[in-house]
Order: sequence, then structure tokens, then C-alpha cells
Amino acid sequence: MPTKAFITRILTLSICLFLQSTAYAEVYKWVDEKGQVNYSDHPGKAGAKQVTIRVNETTKPRIIKKAEADENNSKDKNTAKESVKLEPPKISNKEKRRLCNEAKNDIAAISSRGRMREINKKGEYIYLSEQQRQQRLSAARKKQAKFCR
Repeated sequence: MPTKAFITRILTLSICLFLQSTAYAEVYKWVDEKGQVNYSDHPGKAGAKQVTIRVNETTKPRIIKKAEADENNSKDKNTAKESVKLEPPKISNKEKRRLCNEAKNDIAAISSRGRMREINKKGEYIYLSEQQRQQRLSAARKKQAKFCR
């Protein structure tokens, strides 16, 4: 007679295998007699083609904080205001860790992809040029150097 531990192991294994089967499901696409496009996990007709599902590889636009934008603008202009030295705002350790992790994730995402795209204000996909991609990578590395100490 099987032991309780053996039955528990078999039950756990069968549940894991059942749950994993949906991860490998295939999707098929075909057009019926009425011209209607159909999608299913089973090929409905002889002319059904398997569809490859891509993971969305868009980047999300970053919101530039007013302080960062002002800092960048002040560097570009040679005015009398630059002679006044202002203390940078104190950043908590928690915020530094968050910014450090954000920079690391950005570097990993930008480096692992070839061509990058993002959604513009109109909701359309736009592809970044290689120069824009390198600028984003450089900015992420600077951010990492600043916050990951």
C-alpha cells in the first residue's frame, strides 16, 4: 500500500504538470467561409496557421521631474543664477535603492534588446534610433553610478 508521503508527491507532481500545460498552449489562426478571422488553441481548418505570440517589448516613457528638468536647463545656460550654489535635496536611502534598481533594470532591458520601441502620446508605436537607444543606455549608466554606491 502506498504511503501518505508518496501519494502527496504524486498529487503535487500531477498538479504542477497540469498547470504547466497551459503555458505551452499553441494558438492557431484561420479564415472561415464568411471571411471571419478565427483564433483557437485547436486548428479549426486545414488552412489554419500557428500564431507566434510575442512578449510586449515596449519601454515606458519616463516622467522627468521638474527638478531634473530645471537642473538640465541650468547647465545649458550660463547665467548669473548659476553662481549661486544650491544644496541638492537629500534623498533617503530607500529612494536611492529604488533609483538604483530602476537604473539596473533599465540597463538590463536596453542591453538585452536590439531594436526598441515605445508608445507615443497618440498611442502609436515608434521605434527608437540607435543613437536614442545609446543615449538611454548612457543615462541609465550615469544614474546607476550616482545611486548605486
